[in-house]
Amino acid sequence: MKTSHTTIDLLEDENLGQKLIKKGFWLYLFSYLVAPAGYLVRLLISNSPEVSVEEVGILYSIISLVSFLNVYNDLGLTESLQYFLPKFWIRKEYNHIKTTIWLSLGAQMLTSLLIVGGLLLGNERLANNYFHSEQARTILQYFCIYFLGINLFQTLQSIFIAFQKTFDYQVIDFVKMRSIVGFTAFCFFSGRQSIERYSLNWLIGLGIGLLLGGIIYFRKYHMPLMQGNFERDKPMLKEYSRYALWAFIGANVGNLFGQIIQQMVIYFLGAEAAGYYANFLSLFLIGNMLFAPIMTLLFPLVSELIEKKDHQKVGILCSFFYSYLSIGILIFSAFMMLFSREITTLLFGEKFLASGELLGWFSLFQLFGIFAGFNFSLLAGLGKNFVKVISRGISVIVVVLLGLYGLKEYGLGFAGLIYILGNLILWLTSLYFVLQEVKLHLDLKFITINILSLTLLIGGLYRVKMSFGGADIIGMIGSGLLICSIIYILNRKKIGHLYQEIIKLKN
Repeated sequence: MKTSHTTIDLLEDENLGQKLIKKGFWLYLFSYLVAPAGYLVRLLISNSPEVSVEEVGILYSIISLVSFLNVYNDLGLTESLQYFLPKFWIRKEYNHIKTTIWLSLGAQMLTSLLIVGGLLLGNERLANNYFHSEQARTILQYFCIYFLGINLFQTLQSIFIAFQKTFDYQVIDFVKMRSIVGFTAFCFFSGRQSIERYSLNWLIGLGIGLLLGGIIYFRKYHMPLMQGNFERDKPMLKEYSRYALWAFIGANVGNLFGQIIQQMVIYFLGAEAAGYYANFLSLFLIGNMLFAPIMTLLFPLVSELIEKKDHQKVGILCSFFYSYLSIGILIFSAFMMLFSREITTLLFGEKFLASGELLGWFSLFQLFGIFAGFNFSLLAGLGKNFVKVISRGISVIVVVLLGLYGLKEYGLGFAGLIYILGNLILWLTSLYFVLQEVKLHLDLKFITINILSLTLLIGGLYRVKMSFGGADIIGMIGSGLLICSIIYILNRKKIGHLYQEIIKLKN
């Protein structure tokens, strides 16, 4: 039902070019400010003399477990807000907006309390029989409270990004992560270096971020979004529930893929190996943090374009990112491969050198996971959420079977290999479905020239590095600047045209 109420327009009427530039600016500004925060926390914890590799493995395995359980908090209803809220807002269906938000919050509270209750009841058994550590009991208790808060935090973020308010979406994450860094640094430099204290800092930082998110919501969003009435519209609820079901299954399978290897590593190879794998994965995923923010905007943006029946711009958007973002990813991943040992030692110390070896072997394959995420965001905006289930389901089955077969025998290197293979499956299967919906027009000349140039450049730098027996931080910075400078010189004319291509999207 539509209402006649006047309200602030939360979904600004801007052309596609303006949205990519303006909203993408806030996404990337805060991403570059937020991204180092998680690594600063890992750096401080990993370099604490009183914290062992095993304790690092336990902490991040518990975080992995909580992330895995997080998918069950609302049965996919919160993610569905990002798809439906822009549609309902354009149609001025304010009753539907209020109904879906309250439905998501209600489901979230119920399932979160049930999961936390189960964790608290099984706390001692999990600590002794799964993590094999008495310390895990206290850490699990902290993260039970964290679990309740992070679900509400993510609901607020879903509302903000549904209306493409990238500043609001990112600023609360920035405050949360910087608070965690601040309290972790205080513990590190004041000599309070126990793994339990470090765990508590995650809870404190979340509380501060949640407080800010609540203030922003009630000041800017609450009145416009709650102006309608709660109603039982069966066709709408059926459509919403159907989409949420696929979102839930897709997120469930996706979380299983994201966390299952970490859990298999700690079970088959022990806490020390889990510590090495956790830090390898944190370094490997730096590329996601740098290149994935714009994909957060892609989901509601595509949903809006489809609602406005502007299908041509969806194809232009997809071709643009596949042609040009791919080279940026390859440049970054090649740099990480070249200096994998040095980067790991610099951040986490000599005791995590095994993490650096894994990074050197697999860094170049970051492209698979990043573009799989791009494909899923695009398909979700097109309403094809079932693709996540198919793609991730195939990937999880392959990863689990290979892990059970060879992880204990072949060790950490095999864990990295099956992770890359899983990402490759995600990318190829999702790309198949993308090509059913969108016609790609790739700039093959640009891609080919840059790949060949990058290969020669990295090969030459590797020989120079080996002749000096390694590289220090000055050498890494100099090499990075050299790579970027040469790539820029090769593409200076093309870069000048890219901005104009973005502006053309408004026509």
